Amino acid sequence: MALIKNNWLISSYCLTLLSSPYWPKMPGMIYCWWGVLLLFFALRIMQLWHTIGICIALVLILLYGNILKRQSDILFQFEHDITINVKVDSFFTQNSFGYSVQAHVLSINNTSIRWWMQPKVKLYTTTEYHPGDILKMSATAKPITGLLNEAGFDSERYFFSQGIVAKVFARSDIEVQQSEDSWRYRLFQRVARQLEDDPLKGIILALSFANRNELTDQQWRILKESGLAHLIAISGLHIGIAYSFGFFLGIPISRFGRRWLWLSVIFGGCSALTYAWLAGFSLPTQRAMLMLLIHIVLRLSHIRMSLKDRFLLTLSGILTIHPFAGVSASFWMSFAAVFLVLYLVSQERDALHRDRIRKLIRQIKGHVVLMLGMLPVSAYFFGGVSLVAPLYNIVFIPWFSVLIVPLIFIGLGITSCGGSAILIWQMIHVLLEPVMWAAGFAAPAWLFTPSSLIYLLMIAAVVVLLWPILSPRSIGFFLVMMCGFSVGRDTTTGWQIDILDVGHGLSILIEKNGHYILYDTGKSWPGGSMVQSVVTPVLRQRGVRHLDGLILSHSDNDHAGGRFDVEKNWHPRFKRASALMSGYQPCVQGDSWLWQALMFEVLWPPKRVDKADNDDSCTIRISDDAGHSVLLTGDIEKGSERQMLQQNLPLSSDVVIVPHHGSYTSSSLLWVKRVGAQVAIASLAGINAWHLPNAGVVKRYQQNGTQWLDTAISGQVEIVFSGRKREVKTMRKHTFSPWYRQMLRKQVEWRGYSR
Repeated sequence: MALIKNNWLISSYCLTLLSSPYWPKMPGMIYCWWGVLLLFFALRIMQLWHTIGICIALVLILLYGNILKRQSDILFQFEHDITINVKVDSFFTQNSFGYSVQAHVLSINNTSIRWWMQPKVKLYTTTEYHPGDILKMSATAKPITGLLNEAGFDSERYFFSQGIVAKVFARSDIEVQQSEDSWRYRLFQRVARQLEDDPLKGIILALSFANRNELTDQQWRILKESGLAHLIAISGLHIGIAYSFGFFLGIPISRFGRRWLWLSVIFGGCSALTYAWLAGFSLPTQRAMLMLLIHIVLRLSHIRMSLKDRFLLTLSGILTIHPFAGVSASFWMSFAAVFLVLYLVSQERDALHRDRIRKLIRQIKGHVVLMLGMLPVSAYFFGGVSLVAPLYNIVFIPWFSVLIVPLIFIGLGITSCGGSAILIWQMIHVLLEPVMWAAGFAAPAWLFTPSSLIYLLMIAAVVVLLWPILSPRSIGFFLVMMCGFSVGRDTTTGWQIDILDVGHGLSILIEKNGHYILYDTGKSWPGGSMVQSVVTPVLRQRGVRHLDGLILSHSDNDHAGGRFDVEKNWHPRFKRASALMSGYQPCVQGDSWLWQALMFEVLWPPKRVDKADNDDSCTIRISDDAGHSVLLTGDIEKGSERQMLQQNLPLSSDVVIVPHHGSYTSSSLLWVKRVGAQVAIASLAGINAWHLPNAGVVKRYQQNGTQWLDTAISGQVEIVFSGRKREVKTMRKHTFSPWYRQMLRKQVEWRGYSR
């Protein structure tokens, strides 16, 4: 217990583990032995005792990190398709590929893999199977090459937080080696059948089995905007409710005598463990179960420990099992909440009141402070905060804790015994209706937070937490910082363009003086679009309220798929397109306009068409008074390029957006020379089906003295024009890149174009 009570030892251990996902490089396994040697000396030499926690953490990080790297390497040691056996770990999710699921690879080419080296992968199939099934298939393993923008969903970070090291695509008919008709899956099917016609089926299944596949986009949006999304994600709150449910069930039996005294605690633990199992032992439930296990062990062994020590012990236990949990948003949400609760308890320790009214007021005050303290965390991870979330949580956390979740347990119990729980599910539906009705009014109170406001909220939270110990001078310093951040993004006389990383497609932001035009939107798919996942988060982070204009180069989905989302959410003041579209002005040769002192000249196409194909792409040259120019080309091909050359159009530009994503059908030699760009940028997906960019096209630009960049390798590309200067920045080169990105991408940035 001496080690546990030593706060520095355990704190340094936790802080070292929390830093590990953000290291620029993961040292090799040989350095693990150096860590063991350092630990040996730290244990032997009294002056080095304070490094013991750091040394233990370093050994653990190097061990886990190198195992992950080795798991990734195992999948990519073969050049061709591989034959693998996998075990399905979760429920299948339907997507554009067919179905996807998390799975463990048991063997490759009939060679078994030791259990600690079995890679966890995202498996894509055309058919749905059951959790626990063991499948054999011929498959292709691909690196995880996610999009990287200044805001928006970061798939590389997400996959790493789940321990997934690769994507695997099934290439042949799948053979079911072993079908595990688990009791959990049978129970899931029974409950799903009983809820077949219930419009709130997705919420009930999410609360029962942590399966959110049946949630509609509208339901998820409503819950998120109201700050209630955490109530349907099985985590610490739900495991705690399950423990309380079992605990109270065991109280009557525990009254039979002293030997039965601890039966209620055991009942509670078993109830929580069963619920975690039904949730598939997801990472949040694992963390919650560890917290609960520590609580039970301390209680049964009569060990007294302060709340602070329990917090550190739990944190160290979770990080020991998942050393890289620091990249997970749910991890920070959970522990930020626990930290704030402990902080409030410590503040109230000397302020006990017998007056019930004053005690109630303090409890309400504590809840409000907790919700306000969570605002910076929500703003950082979700790009916004709900101003009504504190009020909604005050009302609906008890509603879920006392009514809905216990009824879920009763319904699951009845169904597992073979009975019909339709009446219970109907009662839960009735209880959920006021929640969804009230949450539907939260949309206007959802505040999207630009980066400057996130920093402002963080500073405000620090001031509130440290207020009792801050001097007037320190408070003044923080107020000055808050005033500085409240200014937001700097606005200069220059302008910039951002080629967003939208995979195979195109979306470009043109900005000057805080005003924006969007050229192309990227693609869309059933239930989503690049506008929702990339464009909107970027604009929200910059504090943009509306677009000045929207320009669509042509009608292909990868360029115009998100136009309805742009029109609905960003209300552009003008819209232009080369196709005949209602509400759109023409974008054809000879058109020109002045916007924020920038000249827009349309060079192509010669006329509007009913449906704009590649060669009808709206090609625009943007220029300023300082002599800078950018050529936006859409998907024009060699036929259009040839006609432009014949018409002697003013193609010369400093920066060119490479036509048709670097395809061999575009960028003819004479056209490249006529443009004479200093920088060429292609928007494309990493490891794509079309093998873009074409190696010959890349070589053509480079031999012409043009710097080549593409979003697959560089991520979002930002070009800033200020006076006579031009500055080019890329997300992957000019922002910090942790070691796990290179592991997941298999060093794709350094491979060049030999592929």
